[in-house]
Amino acid sequence: MPPVRYATPQIAIHWLAAILIILLLATGSQVLADLPNTAEKIGNLRIHMILGVLAGILVIARVILCKRLPALPAVHGEIFARLGHMALNLIILLLVFSGAMLMLQSGALEALFGSAALPADFKEFTPRRIHGLASRAAMALIALHVLATLYHQFIVKDGLLARMRIGSNKIGRQS
Repeated sequence: MPPVRYATPQIAIHWLAAILIILLLATGSQVLADLPNTAEKIGNLRIHMILGVLAGILVIARVILCKRLPALPAVHGEIFARLGHMALNLIILLLVFSGAMLMLQSGALEALFGSAALPADFKEFTPRRIHGLASRAAMALIALHVLATLYHQFIVKDGLLARMRIGSNKIGRQS
């Protein structure tokens, strides 16, 4: 009998990455973007950078697990789900890469882990523009992901959400 839900490590990584990515998008767009590049911003930027790298590592781990573990039975619209997940994974990795390039190009790493000052403004650097656009794309893809999940849960009623539920591995089995 094929598995009826994802493996526990896949589920844990999914929800941890989801929480982390939403936190990063919210704080990046609502807090960091509005703070002037002064010494007060350095601590927040350091946390954002470290958590961003962790989010990238989680996405890579999730992709590796997905390739190594058995696939679940297909659901209605499976091709769209695969394309959506691929796009979301790629955009998150683009966010990590553009953030890293911004830190390197702007010299901000020295400010974060040394004694240099932040540049006057990050907006003059191309990776910052890419980072901003990619964050908006990630927000749109996450919204689409949530809407698709709700569609499956409440319209199609195929129990798709149960495949990602945290808890017992006995979903869908009779006692």
